[in-house]
Amino acid sequence: MKIGLVGEAPNDTMSLQNLLSRKYVNEKIEFVSLLKIQNGSSLDSSRTHKLLIIENRIQKPDLIIFIRDLDAVLPNRPKKLERLLYFRKSNRQVKHIGIFLLHIYEIEALILSDVETFNEIYGAELEEFEDVMKVDQPKEVLMAASNKYSESDNAKIFKKLNLDKLLGCQYFKDFIDELDAKINLHT
Repeated sequence: MKIGLVGEAPNDTMSLQNLLSRKYVNEKIEFVSLLKIQNGSSLDSSRTHKLLIIENRIQKPDLIIFIRDLDAVLPNRPKKLERLLYFRKSNRQVKHIGIFLLHIYEIEALILSDVETFNEIYGAELEEFEDVMKVDQPKEVLMAASNKYSESDNAKIFKKLNLDKLLGCQYFKDFIDELDAKINLHT
């Protein structure tokens, strides 16, 4: 099975690939990054949608994961609607083979789901968060905890994160449940 990843590359796409490759190590799944876009707002452009159609035809993925940051905490209906409209439009471009991973606030919230690993890597002393989905600007929280941290480190960090702890983050658990169902349908 081939799963395409569309999102900010390489920070988000490689991070998710490193994490999911460990979870689905026994399945025959190949992850490929589509659209080498470095800025999330670039994903909304009509040019990017045209490139997505071309990449989809060339790569022929069985499933595409669309990765976006909400850049807000919930509830933020206007922002969430904006992201959902992006997903619907993008998913139509690829004949509805996509699923959506909407990070609340941003992908760094998942790192906050496993502060033990972050603390170990950076010698930081972050306390556990009750609900990482309520943390405003998690990237800045990580930077404040360690001046050694950079978002370009995310791919390496995601290789070490404890998946069970990440499933404590509700939006990520819902995504994994949906992904598991799609993979089971395919195999």
